Amino acid sequence: MTAISTIRNLGEAMEAELKPAGIPTAKALHASGADEAYQRLLYFIARPHFIAYYAMNMALQGRT
Repeated sequence: MTAISTIRNLGEAMEAELKPAGIPTAKALHASGADEAYQRLLYFIARPHFIAYYAMNMALQGRT
């Protein structure tokens, strides 16, 4: 299991928010994509922020 925090520009805070949303690993995040992951964040956490969506998109594309 590869941790989400191993993806460049996604740290432990993002990992902690994605786990309760059902995305526990980097592989799961890649499989779901940024759109699905952000949708889950909107449902499962109280204070989602658009910057999380932007950071996931850029990270999954390998951009900084």
